[in-house]
Amino acid sequence: MTEAEIAQQLVSLRDHVFAHATAQIALPRPRKTRLAVDALQPLIRQLNSPALFDDWEELYVLLCCHRRFRPARTHGRLKRMERRYAKKGQEARFATFFECVKQTLHPDFITPHGYNRTFSEMASDEILSKLDSELKPVIQLGKPIMLYAGALLGHVRDGRLIDHDDDVDFAVYLGESTLDDIPKEWALFQQDLIANNCLDPESLTRNSPTFKVRNSLGIDIDLFPAWSDGGRFSVYPYSLNDLPDDAIFPLKPLNGGTIGLPQDEPALLAQSYGENWRIPDPLFHFDWPSARRRFASLRQYDYSVTG
Repeated sequence: MTEAEIAQQLVSLRDHVFAHATAQIALPRPRKTRLAVDALQPLIRQLNSPALFDDWEELYVLLCCHRRFRPARTHGRLKRMERRYAKKGQEARFATFFECVKQTLHPDFITPHGYNRTFSEMASDEILSKLDSELKPVIQLGKPIMLYAGALLGHVRDGRLIDHDDDVDFAVYLGESTLDDIPKEWALFQQDLIANNCLDPESLTRNSPTFKVRNSLGIDIDLFPAWSDGGRFSVYPYSLNDLPDDAIFPLKPLNGGTIGLPQDEPALLAQSYGENWRIPDPLFHFDWPSARRRFASLRQYDYSVTG
């Protein structure tokens, strides 16, 4: 196939997929379309044409979104595209394409967790006000609970949950410990959560140190382990001895309730998201490979052993 023939086929497939995706109309014979798109990739790579590759990748990403394929990989690919386009001074092109993605998915949005309904489509203020009561069975187990990650970021930066987010994260403080000892302590806390009917049983997995709380809000509420070691604070998966304890403690109450907030909120947010944490990033993609290496002992522990 010549370069002209490849380019012509690419244009035809783009027109076909973009028209159906942005209008949220099902593709006729979707498997045939996907195979045709996949078959173009090696041909375009052989041509070593960045322009053709950009056109192909937009086609591929939009097809994944329309068909709800591979959300985590597609989310990461979108983030890499955004950076690549920015280096080439093509921010406007990416913005236009990202609008096509949002139009294709509305009212859902692409997140690292899936193609989900986000807080922009929910009563997020009501959700935030009910978190204390929803977490009451967890709080009663006696461990300090702190608003964390994206939920903390939205609360501090925007005064609400982030519009493009779809879950609420909390850090559970286990006290003074070490990274080597924390997996067993976190597993023991999991047993208490299970005994008190706090966890969603369908979410329990063998090697995931993230525990999902059973709730009536129709959202994911996730718990992450936190601890101190020699005056340094750690919380999976963002921070390992990166902050002094006094940046976190004493915790401040969220809306006068039992859930806590870190003493120095900007310090934790800057450590987690970088110095530009005040700038919204709908395509923020966490560096999981690095976190898996740093917290290997937590990731390798068998949380299916509960007794």
